[in-house]
Amino acid sequence: MPNTKRRRLFRGAATAVALTLGGTALAACGSDEGDGEAGSGPVSLTYWTWTPGMDKVVDLWNKGPGKKDQITVTVKKQASGDTLVTKILTAHKAGKAPDLVQAEYQALPTLVSNDALADISGEVGGAKEKFAEGVWQQTTLGTDAVYAVPQDIGPMMFYYREDLFEQYGLKVPTTWEQFAETARALKKKAPDKDLTTFSANDSGLFAGLAQQAGAKWWTTQGEQWKVGINDPATQKVAEFWGGLVEEGAIDNQPMYTPAWNKALNTGKQIAWVSAVWAPGTLT
Repeated sequence: MPNTKRRRLFRGAATAVALTLGGTALAACGSDEGDGEAGSGPVSLTYWTWTPGMDKVVDLWNKGPGKKDQITVTVKKQASGDTLVTKILTAHKAGKAPDLVQAEYQALPTLVSNDALADISGEVGGAKEKFAEGVWQQTTLGTDAVYAVPQDIGPMMFYYREDLFEQYGLKVPTTWEQFAETARALKKKAPDKDLTTFSANDSGLFAGLAQQAGAKWWTTQGEQWKVGINDPATQKVAEFWGGLVEEGAIDNQPMYTPAWNKALNTGKQIAWVSAVWAPGTLT
């Protein structure tokens, strides 16, 4: 597909329809550049991403199917999180958005509501059948449109120091009730230790825990957004974790700080509830 047709399609398909937690998606950006007619010739796409090693994946494309299809992709490394979202929106308003971006699922509503993403439902073929329904739904926002193709997902896991669990005679919890009892048991045996922390500044962790309990913070009704964070499931999660913090069974310090790193390194904290990408952080 030629450059001119690509740009025209993305601009016209971008909609203003108004994740979850964890994971990323490959999304197509809308563009205000170009109004040419369809033709033939090579295509060059720019891809913004932060994931390590993605440049090697793109190299395989450029040497394989991409070379045959005359579609060359250029990777441009970016920051992640809110910093990237802000940069995408700024570039979009200036008419200089990239062709493809790596976006977290929870960023899609913001990008879609700002007309920054294209509806690629007509371009993804049978990709839907390759993903679990819940994963694919995150790329549609409950509509007939498709704004991204899933790249990965982030189910949560329980990570723990096996040696310290053995040292303090702790059993690995398999339910939240057991989790709470394990935290209390550790405090009794080692008052200076914490099973984990409930980070007050990490909304992503809280959202994931609430979703696991059955909460649906963002839904749609017709063409309107509905936001609800005071449902029974969310209250249950807040009371559970807030109760553990209040009684002193776990810590409440923020994660991803030098103090948090030290707590994990020294065994002051001996476990962590996080996503399946956490081993990279632990390493």
